[in-house]
Amino acid sequence: MKNIFRTIFALVLTCSLIFSCSDDDDNTVDNSNGITKSAVLGNYVNIVYQSYKDSYDSSVKMQTAINSFVDNPTENGFNEVKNAWLASREPYGQTEAYRESNGPIDTPNGGIEGQINAWPLDENYIDYVRVDFTDSNSAVTSDGIINDTSVTIDEATLIGANEGTGGNGVPEKNISTGYHAIEFLLWGQDFADPSNGMAGQRPYTDYVTDGSGTNANQDRRGTYLKIVTDILVKDLKSLVDAWDEGGAYRTAFLGLPEEEALKNMIAGIFFMTGEELSTERMAVAVEQNQEDEHSCFSDNTHRDIFTNALGVNNVIFGQYGSITGASLYDLVKEQDPDQAEKLKTASEESISKINTILSSITDTKRFDQLIEEETLTSGGIIISAVNALKAQANEISASASILNITL
Repeated sequence: MKNIFRTIFALVLTCSLIFSCSDDDDNTVDNSNGITKSAVLGNYVNIVYQSYKDSYDSSVKMQTAINSFVDNPTENGFNEVKNAWLASREPYGQTEAYRESNGPIDTPNGGIEGQINAWPLDENYIDYVRVDFTDSNSAVTSDGIINDTSVTIDEATLIGANEGTGGNGVPEKNISTGYHAIEFLLWGQDFADPSNGMAGQRPYTDYVTDGSGTNANQDRRGTYLKIVTDILVKDLKSLVDAWDEGGAYRTAFLGLPEEEALKNMIAGIFFMTGEELSTERMAVAVEQNQEDEHSCFSDNTHRDIFTNALGVNNVIFGQYGSITGASLYDLVKEQDPDQAEKLKTASEESISKINTILSSITDTKRFDQLIEEETLTSGGIIISAVNALKAQANEISASASILNITL
């Protein structure tokens, strides 16, 4: 059903873009007024590098907290670890705007996105789950890598198992590494009734090895948590190195013909607004259930949505933290001020609609409850944000056409 839904949205989006993605050979681009493609690309690589660097730095802090907790499990330490995970998601969410741009995150010949941020995952591929998902007091299984003592828990094993066989028989849900594997190991299942307003309630005693935890193999669980975090930190460091000054990919990117490099840059934000964020991460969750929301264990999906959209706007307007410079918006504005204004308006509108979602989140009402209140045709706040993101994708495509780039 999810694939059918994705296809429908893709067809709708394609039809809407036929009129905005025309290749007009007579529309020549003249950057003589000051904004150059080279300047835009140079600012872009600085933004990419710094956002990956911030993601890496925050993951190292999380790693330190996790190692300390596993070595000495306490409830306070467990809360510190979860807060560190949440903090790490803030910069990483903004880097999702570089997906599908022929960069090192998800190129066909070695991209590591699936090892960093794959979702949704089948919980019992990793660890125990409740037999009755709707009942937090039901019996627990003894499934997963953690509870199969014939499996050695090490880096090679976990990487090899990611999106592998076994589990529920659906490889794309057999996730063993990345942010969401860590998330599940910290929060545990988020039970089906969203009206409780609570995230997953895994007890810290799941990591206490004196037998007081809810399940056996607490030592293996701690080992798993440490190693899966180590893998994430290494993967993020590889992206930092690739985009650093003198880094292999940064050098290659800046060596591309400017039109090709710009197309790659724009393709990432077009994909995020028109497909990944609007469809996969939002509309699919509304259509199906909380298992299909992005950070379903921690109830952090609303922040994922915001940071993903913010990352897109970082690219459009050439800003990230203290970094600011020549941008896609500036380049389009020089060629067609009216189109630039449409792009700006659409970008501001999508953030505004997503902020409406954020303002609806309270301590007792989370994203999983919001999706229960909507349908694809209800016109609620989530679908309104989906439509705004689709409209933004249209304006991104139209803006690319102004630069003689067809997506």
